[in-house]
Amino acid sequence: MAEVSAPASAAAVFPRPLDGMPDHTPSAGRPCQMCAAPSLTPARPACAQHRDKRVKPSFVLNPMDEQLQRKCDALIKMLLKRNQGVHFSAPVDWKKLKLDEYPKLIKQPMDLGTVQEKVSSSKYERLEDFANDIRLVWKNAFIFNTPDSMYFKAAKQLGEIFEKKMEEIEKDCEVHNPPPVEPMERCNLLLADMIANPLSEWFREPVDYVKLELADYPKVIAVPMDLGTVEKKILRGQYMSPEDYAHDVRLVWTNAITYNSATSMFGVVATILSQIFERRFTLTRSAATDPGRPIPDRNGWPTFTAKKKFYDLCTKLTLADLNQMVSLVQNHCAKAVQQCGDKEVEVDVDELDMQTFSKVLNWASNKNKSSTKAESS
Repeated sequence: MAEVSAPASAAAVFPRPLDGMPDHTPSAGRPCQMCAAPSLTPARPACAQHRDKRVKPSFVLNPMDEQLQRKCDALIKMLLKRNQGVHFSAPVDWKKLKLDEYPKLIKQPMDLGTVQEKVSSSKYERLEDFANDIRLVWKNAFIFNTPDSMYFKAAKQLGEIFEKKMEEIEKDCEVHNPPPVEPMERCNLLLADMIANPLSEWFREPVDYVKLELADYPKVIAVPMDLGTVEKKILRGQYMSPEDYAHDVRLVWTNAITYNSATSMFGVVATILSQIFERRFTLTRSAATDPGRPIPDRNGWPTFTAKKKFYDLCTKLTLADLNQMVSLVQNHCAKAVQQCGDKEVEVDVDELDMQTFSKVLNWASNKNKSSTKAESS
């Protein structure tokens, strides 16, 4: 998460930690890096409630219409009819099965029967929300079972089948001649959707090999990478092209497979995520930018470029200026200010209306100009 933070009432800029994000439970005796370092911020604009609602290009997010709902219903029925589907057709009755550890490890239970009910009752706003609930079923199976168990293998097999069907559905959803959108904004939207994927839980923050006691990690992995770092680099304008961005995202998956092996839980999950990313990235690349046409109006919400400019300005502010900025936001849009423990507050830019955003952006710009003049005099 791109943020500016400091002791006391410092301001953190851009999306805050989200409620209802995937659990960070240990797996197969291997501690989750987010449990090991709870101070790390878990996620970006990700869940259905907090995903960026200002721009939803069809090459990234697909609204759930009647046609898509029928396809999802057919897909879930197909999964349930397969032999492996019987293991995931209903909620795990951990009391009956005497699996006392299950509720300790699995904080977000999900099963195919529940997903089918949600599809039938039109509970999903987007295709991606449906897909992520399905992936949550596999994720839970991966966490609770070892790679050599039949449940792990069944989840892996169904996951592969599911992603192939999703590729077909996503291609059917592809819109010809979509409106032009800045290339790196497409990448940012795709990254937010990848982070929303429950399977990406282990790849959102740098591997804390010291706390995890993985002494050989820096020897095996020459260039560490994670999705959170990729997001920061996007917001800071450090990528020259979508290809540079894709290179770093791919590095996340290859590092996991290299260190853990392709057959480990992390290797299996990284392989699935890699396949998802590649097909989605191909769709984003097919949405060409037309430099001769303006970016469509976004109903009064800040653009990615404007938010990036705001972030750049905030990184140059003093602590006193940041505190003053928080007060300004508090007075005009209190819902955008969130307390994060005793020592930090965060300003969620995605909660700011355009009028407040413009006011704060101009204020930060003027502060920077004043500081520059003072230094030069």
